[in-house]
Amino acid sequence: MLKINERPYGLLLFEAIALSLALVFLTNARSTFQDKSIFSVPLAVFVWAIPLFLMAFWILYLLTDRFLFSKRITWVHVLITVSTTILAVIIIYFVVPPLHSTLHNYLKSSGVEIMGKAARIVFFIFVFGQFTFITNVLLGLFTKVQ
Repeated sequence: MLKINERPYGLLLFEAIALSLALVFLTNARSTFQDKSIFSVPLAVFVWAIPLFLMAFWILYLLTDRFLFSKRITWVHVLITVSTTILAVIIIYFVVPPLHSTLHNYLKSSGVEIMGKAARIVFFIFVFGQFTFITNVLLGLFTKVQ
């Protein structure tokens, strides 16, 4: 089993598997917008990067487990990473309108500004969480076990 109490980073693997299964069933009904050519990464490809990223972090935790300073800092990092990736998927799939007919009206509204601010806040929280991981590893490497 994953033994979440002993190894909280097992949640990263669990979320990666859950998101992978959920993304199989989520469809993407996006199309071009008003005959304009816009360079973009397809949403389906972009969203599949999230579970791969989580699995990479899980593997990184397996490799650095003996160097970690504190289980509390590990919990902080895992919870921040899990919650912000869930919020990112919610923003991508449920806040941004899926059809180009509603996208035109959406772009004229203030929803774009609110969604942009929410995405930035989620991004900054996510980056803070990644710094907790780096701090945890560095403290584990440079401090003696008490």
